[in-house]
Amino acid sequence: MSGRSRWLWRALVGGAILGLPAGALLFVRVPVLTVLDAKVNRQLLAVQVRAGESFVLSYRHSVTQGRVSGTFEVEGDGALWVRETTFSSPGPGLPEPRPGDAYELAAGVILQRSGERVPELSVFVHPFTDHTLVVKGLTLALSKELPPGSLVKIRVEGRFWWEPRLETWRRKLGAGR
Repeated sequence: MSGRSRWLWRALVGGAILGLPAGALLFVRVPVLTVLDAKVNRQLLAVQVRAGESFVLSYRHSVTQGRVSGTFEVEGDGALWVRETTFSSPGPGLPEPRPGDAYELAAGVILQRSGERVPELSVFVHPFTDHTLVVKGLTLALSKELPPGSLVKIRVEGRFWWEPRLETWRRKLGAGR
């Protein structure tokens, strides 16, 4: 084999060896918390997350009129773990603390710890519910920004690392809010 052929062969083999890991990176998926206006299929937010990171969804309960806050943690498989719920009084759709449950009562607020896993959250927003999502330092006033009756879905999706993350809300709300 001539020197030129040997050089070309080495270059091709070396390029293939080095190119395979780099090419494989194009197909790596990362977990992304997505917030969708499901009725019109519009993405409101997409932000990369890691297992163990949390976010808070809060709203005004339609019956009790008290503030309810749920803290959710991202699990390694993309599920959401309901870490805790805080509320001022029991009502429809809220956990009812029972003896033996993991809850605290402090300053007129019930803090109920949970262990429930859910694949996604779905909520209908209205001006009177004042739904607010806080994730990675961003506050999304869902009830103020969306038309009444909008269906919002919050879930973790696997996306390619090069797909856009923070979109409309980052520009609209400004970085760091």
